[in-house]
Amino acid sequence: MDEMSMVRELLDEAPPHPHVVAQGRKRLFGAPGRRLRRTRTMRRAAFRSAVGLGVTGALAAAVLAVATTAPEVGTERGISPGGGDTATIDGSARNVLLAVAARAESEPTSGTFWHVRSLSMSTYPRKLGSGDNRYTVEVHSVNELWTKRGGQTWWGDREWVTPKSPEDEAAWRRDGSPSKWCKGETDTEPPRPICLHTTPGAASVMRVGKDTFVVADETELTFEQLQQLPAEADALRDWVVDAVKEDLDPAASGEIVDYNVASVLANLLVDLPVPPDVRAAAYRALADMPNVTSIGPTHDELGRAGTGILIDPGASARIVGRGSQVSETGKFSRMLIIDPDTSLVLADQISIDKSNDPAGSTLILEVGWTDEGPHEPALP
Repeated sequence: MDEMSMVRELLDEAPPHPHVVAQGRKRLFGAPGRRLRRTRTMRRAAFRSAVGLGVTGALAAAVLAVATTAPEVGTERGISPGGGDTATIDGSARNVLLAVAARAESEPTSGTFWHVRSLSMSTYPRKLGSGDNRYTVEVHSVNELWTKRGGQTWWGDREWVTPKSPEDEAAWRRDGSPSKWCKGETDTEPPRPICLHTTPGAASVMRVGKDTFVVADETELTFEQLQQLPAEADALRDWVVDAVKEDLDPAASGEIVDYNVASVLANLLVDLPVPPDVRAAAYRALADMPNVTSIGPTHDELGRAGTGILIDPGASARIVGRGSQVSETGKFSRMLIIDPDTSLVLADQISIDKSNDPAGSTLILEVGWTDEGPHEPALP
């Protein structure tokens, strides 16, 4: 099976069930932080990234798999993201990111736990229902992560689905308004049914062992290693380039390298507990990437105002069908919606051909240091 077919097959699979994700995170966080060996198995690498990054991360990992193998191709600061009026910053993405970098340098660093609360949304890849009453549902997942400075980590989640559009809701009602769909079992012990529910149900929170953070597709760092990343833009970009090239095909195009470098820099901005000067360096390094543009003022799915920063993979990262038959084609792009007032990322979105309807989106509800300990996630 060729690489493109494997990616297409991955995108057609259902998102991992929370029990599978929890077990995967437990295995992931149980390993000591280190640079992992490069693997040639795209599906395994993509799944591991999905475990570390959530639903949006699963789709991003699939895009990264294309890029890797195709040679030619709130918080203790007193506010939550999007809590204030958006500052006006004139100019290009570079000017926006440099202005935000200056604000990032003053982020608070006191607190017992690094805490991230997020809401992920993605379209379930298969239609549900029967007969003429077929419909698409959207998967919603509230996730919370608490990490102490010594690396001890807790993970909580809560998941449910809703019809994606009014037309889907009408078809769901004609189908009898089912509240649950089950298929197969997890690989947990004991095995549990894999089910989708229309109601959030009970939340879960679990201790997942010693933490490592997924920085790139094949790179995980401990909390201590994150604190030691370069705090100067050029040095940080050089470190990222080395990390990216270690996992890329040597014949990968410049577009592919740039996309992966920009994406790893974005990972450092979204939810990783890097020091303020490292976060500022990531903003400055991203500002000088050739494939990064500003789409100007925009809003996330919750209506919070910010500035859209687009990472374009170029023409190479496309998914096509077997042989000359194109069964599916699309260029994936990644967009961060940033609150210029706080320097925080509000949303991390993956789109196909710059669609206005993201294929996957993670909304950052709270992020930063806090003294509040782990608890079951509440609904947003």
